[in-house]
Amino acid sequence: MGKDIHSYVTFLLLICILLFSFETIEASKRILSFELIYRHSPRSPVYNPNLTDSQCFEESLRLSENRFLQPNNVESMLVGHEITTIRPSIICYQTLYMVFVTIGTGNGTIGYHLNLDTGSHLSWTQCEPCINCYVQNEPYFNPLQSPSFVDISCSDQNPCPQSYYHCINSHCHYQIVYIDGSHTSGTLSKDTFGFHSSHGDHLEFIEGLVFGCSHDTHLIGDNHGYPSGLMALGLTEESFARQLINHGSQGRFSYCLPPIGSNSISFLRFGSNIVQRGSVQTTPIVPIQGVFLYFITLNDISVGNKRLGFEPGMFTRKPNGSGGFYVDSGAFITHLITPAFERVKKELRDYFRHKKLVEVDPQRYMTDLKLCWLFQPSYESLMPSMTLHLQGAQMHIMWRQLFLIRREKGIFCIAMLPQDSSSVLGAYQQANTRFTFDLLQSQLAFNPENCEHDSQP
Repeated sequence: MGKDIHSYVTFLLLICILLFSFETIEASKRILSFELIYRHSPRSPVYNPNLTDSQCFEESLRLSENRFLQPNNVESMLVGHEITTIRPSIICYQTLYMVFVTIGTGNGTIGYHLNLDTGSHLSWTQCEPCINCYVQNEPYFNPLQSPSFVDISCSDQNPCPQSYYHCINSHCHYQIVYIDGSHTSGTLSKDTFGFHSSHGDHLEFIEGLVFGCSHDTHLIGDNHGYPSGLMALGLTEESFARQLINHGSQGRFSYCLPPIGSNSISFLRFGSNIVQRGSVQTTPIVPIQGVFLYFITLNDISVGNKRLGFEPGMFTRKPNGSGGFYVDSGAFITHLITPAFERVKKELRDYFRHKKLVEVDPQRYMTDLKLCWLFQPSYESLMPSMTLHLQGAQMHIMWRQLFLIRREKGIFCIAMLPQDSSSVLGAYQQANTRFTFDLLQSQLAFNPENCEHDSQP
């Protein structure tokens, strides 16, 4: 009898091990990708065909400017039921790219366009019952219609996963206030998400992903009914970047942005769906307490063949939360801290003055950029590139990603701006480079690539 029980227990253990191994293998085989939907592309739900490329550029520039009003810190502020308010310095609906996902199962499955943000910690969508919700074109998510929906419960013995979520009536609550005064609040939840599969047009479903079910949301400004929430890829345990580690991502996600104005399709890729070609360089990601962004170390900048020789510490993160250099696909163009921008501006002025080019007043040509010259097609051969000297790597920005040519106005401008708080590598300068974020190794890999060919998921 004892031997029979022992054999039976051993058999059950073997079955459990085999099932676990099978699930692990299946997860490692899962290939995930999202189509990146640029807000001004024909595939975007807010696409306006009447806008010219120049108008799209200026609108994207204005939308992204508000991301830089203050450092991206988490501030502890007790409000109401002692909910710690998360205050990321972004505008929650003013990002450049969206992704499409489904949330829920059964009759509760609904598709949503969510803004993609590498600077946010928690993905969320608006849920029924809505105490105060902004108008969106896609239905509010109804948890009662999804049999797989779970509210994340809590107690004194089972606290909420992070200190900035608080246990109220046995549920984990959050409140996020964005820099423009927009805010969203609700409860931490879990449900099944559907993602595009690279094995065809069907969806790949992942169960039990944590997201925010928002019941009270207010947005400043008009979002045209989109997005229906936000997908977070920041440096926190609740971001999708972290959660997908257990579902085949291997802790890595990657994108390759086509040049602005291109109608080519590109994808946000995870795990084994990432292919890096050519010369790949890496630089460490610098984790900063209470900050969700991907900071890296910038030591110096070269314009053409001339190294500018910035003093040590120019791009270092300061104790007061200012400074530093981070990569952000939600920022339209690169911003340099003001003293660094002024040095780059002086070097470019000297360079083009030597080439006999004529500088013009940007305001006269109705652009928010700060430094422009008259343009002729023959000038393209004169354009310098830029090199960012990173820790252990050199990132080359070709002139087409460095300057904006306004052919209809006969000018070209440096597609960078100054800002007081910190420096950021924006999407315009990231074009035609594949960026791969490795959360387990805490490193950023990058390599040149023609991103207009990133057309297969």
